Amino acid sequence: MSSSASGRTRHRRTRSEQCRLHEQAVHLLLRMFDEGGYEAISMRKLASEIGVPPMSLYRYFPSKKHLIQHIWVELLLRAYQHALARAHECSSPPERLGAYLDGYLQYWLDNRHHYWVVFSIRDGSVDPAEPGDGAPCPNPYRFLETLAEMIGACAGTGTDAGTEVRHLAEALFCKTLGFLTGVISMASLMSADIEGLKHRLVREMVDQAITGGGPDAASAASPVSEAMDGR
Repeated sequence: MSSSASGRTRHRRTRSEQCRLHEQAVHLLLRMFDEGGYEAISMRKLASEIGVPPMSLYRYFPSKKHLIQHIWVELLLRAYQHALARAHECSSPPERLGAYLDGYLQYWLDNRHHYWVVFSIRDGSVDPAEPGDGAPCPNPYRFLETLAEMIGACAGTGTDAGTEVRHLAEALFCKTLGFLTGVISMASLMSADIEGLKHRLVREMVDQAITGGGPDAASAASPVSEAMDGR
């Protein structure tokens, strides 16, 4: 009796084994996404790749949206690193800010399916307009933190971002989303001069950062933006 019961006893993974399985699942998940896109992702396929029953994965990922959040983190990191690399090529604070914003926008323009996965795909049972529902959501905190620091450097307030600087960083981030949604999703803009639109938006955002977004922001032109116009 005891032998039979012992034979039916399942191995309980240690905490370190659970961590390794979780890391393996995330690694395979990102590989599946890179190779086949969002459509290639399924709990059953991932479990098969790892070699565990599908139900075992639900302990680590209660739903598909909990899988997707790891893709969000990875893609936001890629966009951030691309933007940061562009900024490091420049010297003055306004130039770095312009390159940072341009690099961020260009990443999503070059990887449009990534943009939709991060900013459009949600759990169908959750209303994205309802705040505080506890559902996983993308968090571009790295991009926003660095953006606020760069705005502070342009405005001469240093890297210690106060409330006004953080609000301006969030407002500029919203502008990037509006631009990307417009040029990626609206058929009427598919034939537009997207590079020209991006250039103008970046120039306006840099000017806004320098002036602090005040009432004179629209009319005040910085030397950097004038130089950008002449490129």
